[in-house]
Parts: sequence; structure tokens; C-alpha cells
Amino acid sequence: MMNNAQLTLSELKNGTHGRIIKIGGGQQAVKRLSALGIVPGKEIVKVSGLPLHGPVIVDVDRTQVALGFGLAKKVFVEVLDENSAGR
Repeated sequence: MMNNAQLTLSELKNGTHGRIIKIGGGQQAVKRLSALGIVPGKEIVKVSGLPLHGPVIVDVDRTQVALGFGLAKKVFVEVLDENSAGR
């Protein structure tokens, strides 16, 4: 049984699969992410991102979406593959 680590999108390692469990921040952040298909319950894959800055690119519903680092820090994800459990 894997331990389902909870991390933000900005903390995930590149290539990690996860499920969105919650979105922090205000109503604007939730609305903006929702428009991009980033909603709780959705499975995503972190495609790329640099530690501590820059855009974070994720794959949602076979579409790649780039998020600013600040916005990526508001998306909390449950890690689905235990071999890529963040830092």
C-alpha cells in the first residue's frame, strides 16, 4: 500500500502523476484554475517546472497547461505513483 503524500504542484517532481485534492487561495484563483480544467478530483501529470520559480507545466485531460509558480503553490495534489513522491 502506498502512502499518499500531499504536495503542491510546485513541489512535485517532473513526471509525477497525482490527483488534485484541493485548491487554496481565493475565489479568483479557484475560478481561474477551474477554467483551465484544474479542479479537485482531476488527475494530472506534472510535465515540467523549475524549483522555486518559473512556470509549472501540467498535463490535464491530454492538454498541457502552464501555471505561474504562485498559482501552482495553491494546488494541492495527492501523489498517485509512489516512485515519484516529491522531494
